[in-house]
Amino acid sequence: MKIFICHAFLAVVVLVLGVIEVCATSTYYYKPGETLVVENGKSPDRKFSIVSSADNSGDFVGIWLMDAQTKKLIGKLEEVSTGLDSGPDAYRAHWSPDSKHVGISSRSDRHWMDNVIYRIENRRAYLVETPELICHAVPDFCRLEKELAAAQKIRQDGFYSEITKWISPTRFVVRETSHWRVTERDRDPSAALAEYGDVEKPGPGLDFYLVSFEAEGEYELLPTDKSRVISTHPVKKSDTGSDGGGV
Repeated sequence: MKIFICHAFLAVVVLVLGVIEVCATSTYYYKPGETLVVENGKSPDRKFSIVSSADNSGDFVGIWLMDAQTKKLIGKLEEVSTGLDSGPDAYRAHWSPDSKHVGISSRSDRHWMDNVIYRIENRRAYLVETPELICHAVPDFCRLEKELAAAQKIRQDGFYSEITKWISPTRFVVRETSHWRVTERDRDPSAALAEYGDVEKPGPGLDFYLVSFEAEGEYELLPTDKSRVISTHPVKKSDTGSDGGGV
């Protein structure tokens, strides 16, 4: 029996860029040894699947690469965050059109979604190094963040990163959102963000800056399991759907 518990509309967080519907947790009660394909988990060539799995006691044991034909588990994808959600609906796979790479989005916290990319070759998964967009899009804010972090005057409250599409077998687009709290009243971060974000300034009842960053970037896969950012652009408010690019 499939039982999913995901209170998707239990909490609604209103941020500068719109409304983010926050799913508290996604819980699934597994049968012993059960495996389930995550969202979009099957590769285009139908040879592999990304699955959630349970051990012989029915305990969730993470996200795995599986042979889609034999249904045998190949290896655990250790870098995928699995501490918050056990339901397969909480994990989304984004396969390249040639089935040689796959991105997997997962949450380590209710407001923190990471994007992990693997190269699939010889029935093994190899982690691909993927830089964050923010320092490419707004390097001035990155410099400010490092300076304020040393004085403990800034805190990151949320992060979201996910592949939105593959342009080719070696190029893909990522949307990235992050939220920050700046407690140094004399350091307005508005100019450093430029058109890539919004800032709610201190005022009555608010003793700090609330910063929201959102961008899309095109990446290119490189040899030796690395990738680079080719270009970035800000996300228009009209491009942000009801989920707000949220977690």
